[in-house]
Amino acid sequence: MNLQGKITLSHDGRSYGLTINYAALCTFEEETGKNGFAMLNLLAAGGLQAGLVSARDLRALIFGGLKTHDADVTIELAGEILDSNPDALVRALQSSLPQDGDVPKEGGGEGKRRRPKRRRAK
Repeated sequence: MNLQGKITLSHDGRSYGLTINYAALCTFEEETGKNGFAMLNLLAAGGLQAGLVSARDLRALIFGGLKTHDADVTIELAGEILDSNPDALVRALQSSLPQDGDVPKEGGGEGKRRRPKRRRAK
């Protein structure tokens, strides 16, 4: 996951940027006291459908993603924006995943450079 994707959401005649990145995960952790990566893993494993992710957790993650672009966003406003954009989380997570061309092709990527071996002194 490259955690770079930004989407734009509309609410009440205004546009808001949303990015699920490290800053968003840190805000989520501050808000909930839960591990942000554990939350992403739960979401990836179908935790939302299985009832393992609460509405407050989802709102906190969206709050973190919105706060990345607008420091004045409140948790309550994040909930309202989520109500207006029910697909926001799915779109934001898809946007954060590597796209074609983001990941080097197998065998063609830059790796660690090997240093030439030194000759031993005679």
